[in-house]
Amino acid sequence: MVVGRGKKLGLFFENVGRFFCRMANYPSFIAMSFFVLLLVSMTWQSCDFEEEPIPAFIRIDTMLVTTTASQGSASHKVSAVQVTAGAQSLGIFPLPVTIPALEFGTREIFVDGIVIESGISAIRELYPFYSRYTATGDLVAGEVLQVNPQITYNSTANFVLIENFDGGNSFVDDLDGDPGTRLEVSFDDVFEGSASGKISLNEAGSEAIVGTGLFYDLPTSGERVYLEINYKCNTNFTLGFRALQLANGTTADFNVLTLTPSEEWNKIYMSLNQRLSASNGDRFQIYIQMDKSNDVAISELLMDNIKLIHQ
Repeated sequence: MVVGRGKKLGLFFENVGRFFCRMANYPSFIAMSFFVLLLVSMTWQSCDFEEEPIPAFIRIDTMLVTTTASQGSASHKVSAVQVTAGAQSLGIFPLPVTIPALEFGTREIFVDGIVIESGISAIRELYPFYSRYTATGDLVAGEVLQVNPQITYNSTANFVLIENFDGGNSFVDDLDGDPGTRLEVSFDDVFEGSASGKISLNEAGSEAIVGTGLFYDLPTSGERVYLEINYKCNTNFTLGFRALQLANGTTADFNVLTLTPSEEWNKIYMSLNQRLSASNGDRFQIYIQMDKSNDVAISELLMDNIKLIHQ
C-alpha cells in the first residue's frame, strides 16, 4: 500500500505524541518536549509539500543541413545542439537527446548547431556560419514533442574556396619541390560526388607539402574564419597557411592543426581567425603537409569538400 505524504506525517506525529506521554513523568523532559514540539512546528510550517510539475519533453534525433549550389556539399558534423523553448534556455545537449522543459502550451523552439572545433572534443562551438532553426510546437506535460531541425549556411558566410575535386584541383602549388609528391584527383575512394583529392607516399623519409594555387584575402581583425574538410587517412597530416606580406613579398608558414589517422571518413571544422590575426600577413595560402610514416607501407590521405569560409 502506498501512503501519501500527509498520512505519513500524521503517523509520525501520532508516534511522537505517544512517546511524550510515556516520558511525561520525568520533569526534566517536559521542558525538552516543549522545545522539540516548537521546532517540529516551525519545520512543518516552512515545508513546501507541493508536487513538482511534470515537464514536457523535446526529442531531437539528428540535424539536417541543406545547401545551395554556391555553398557546396551539405556534409556536416553537428554533434550537439543548443535548445531554447519559449523564454527558457534549456542548454547544450549531444545528439540524439530527449530534453525536459518546464514551458507549456504553444511555444517557439530554437535550435542551434554545435560542432567540435578543430577536432578537440572539449571545445564545442556554436558554429557561426549555420543558421538557427525555429519552429512552433505544443508543449504538454508528460508528452514528447518531436523536433526535426533543418539548417543551412547563414548570410554571414563568405565562401572563398570550395573544392570537391569533381571538376579540378585547387591544390596545385608543389611547396616541397618534389613533383612525385603532389596531390592528385582520385576516383577510387570517394566520399561523395565523383572524385576526391589524394596524397600517397611510399618512400621512406618522403614528404608532401601542397598549397592552393591562389593566395586569399582573409580578414585579420578577429572575424571568424574556418576551414572545413572531409578526410580519411592512415597517417598524421597537418593543415596550415602561408602568410604573404605585400609590402616586401616575404612569407611565413603557420602550422595550425595536426590530425591523426581515421579509417573512416571524418569531418573537421578548423578555426583560423586567431592565427591569422597574429600572422601580420596580407594574403594567405592554405597548405597540407604529410610525412611518410614508418608504420604503414604507403601513407595515404584522402580529402573532399574543402571549404574556406569567413565572415
